[in-house]
Amino acid sequence: MKKNLIILLVTFFVSFVGFSQNVAGVYKTDYKEMTLQQNGNRVTGTYESGNGKIDAILNGNLLVGTWSNSGSKKSGKFEFIFNSDFTSYIGKYGYNNATPTKKWNGTKIKSSNTVKVVSPEVETILHNVSGVYKTDYAQMTLQQNGNRVAGTYEGGNGKIEAILNGNRLVGTWSNSGSKKSGKFEFIFNSDFSAFTGKYGYNNATPTKKWNGTKINSNSSTIKTTAQETLPINVYGSWAHRGARDQDDRLNIWQEGNKFTIVISWIDINTKIWKSYKGEGQFEGRQMNFKVFPSVLNGKTIDQGYMYHYTISPDNNVITGYYTKNGIRNPDANWYYQRVTENM
Repeated sequence: MKKNLIILLVTFFVSFVGFSQNVAGVYKTDYKEMTLQQNGNRVTGTYESGNGKIDAILNGNLLVGTWSNSGSKKSGKFEFIFNSDFTSYIGKYGYNNATPTKKWNGTKIKSSNTVKVVSPEVETILHNVSGVYKTDYAQMTLQQNGNRVAGTYEGGNGKIEAILNGNRLVGTWSNSGSKKSGKFEFIFNSDFSAFTGKYGYNNATPTKKWNGTKINSNSSTIKTTAQETLPINVYGSWAHRGARDQDDRLNIWQEGNKFTIVISWIDINTKIWKSYKGEGQFEGRQMNFKVFPSVLNGKTIDQGYMYHYTISPDNNVITGYYTKNGIRNPDANWYYQRVTENM
């Protein structure tokens, strides 16, 4: 009874918060036709090239998952980024556990209205990364609440905060011993028993190795109670981890369903602050908008940049990435929190 109640709460939350777009339908792709079915935010499908199958999670306009091909006996990971009206996507795939780099694009040729709300009898896949890991920086303990993950590691009283999307954990780390901090990204294997990771300092792209293997599972620590979804309120200043000393900042103005945003950062070459401005309308809890450089004469140039932000249900976290000319930068994964007065 208790398990059924937990499943009901999780599936109710996913049904009404976890998805807002319909990707179900038939697509003409680089590997023949592909048919997708959507159930909440979970997407499965088949493609004609070698009896292929996919299994993935949709987060905003990002579909991340795994593929397998019974004809070639091969499998791997993939990532599709859909355009604003979800009529096509730009995709990449890779073999086994490698990062997707090979092209797999597609265009919808037949739509479907068969998006299913998850029923209480169907248990939502919510991968559990809670547990203790042996890593390159001593032991690390992770606790999971929905898709949010926090943890500690023994090397210098380290702490992490991150968002789990499929098998990818992206967030920030800080070390009270060394007084340093930065960003990281972990890619878990298929059974979530180990990860291949990278980290970087401050706002730099993660490039340094940080791998780990689970040595003690704790399946009871994953919390699956529904999280209250509040009306969108993103007005104010944001930064990585909410710290005033971060060199990557957002300032957001909100009026009804419309927003204006100024993104500011320090150029790593000139050490001078730069900024982009964007405007748009909220799409559910998504902010998808073009950005233009701020210049003295008031003129702007479309440089092909498109930013994609997702607002957490409690309005306390904004995660995002950007594309240029439709191609996602895999190294740009942001985790913003509100700037606090006492930082």
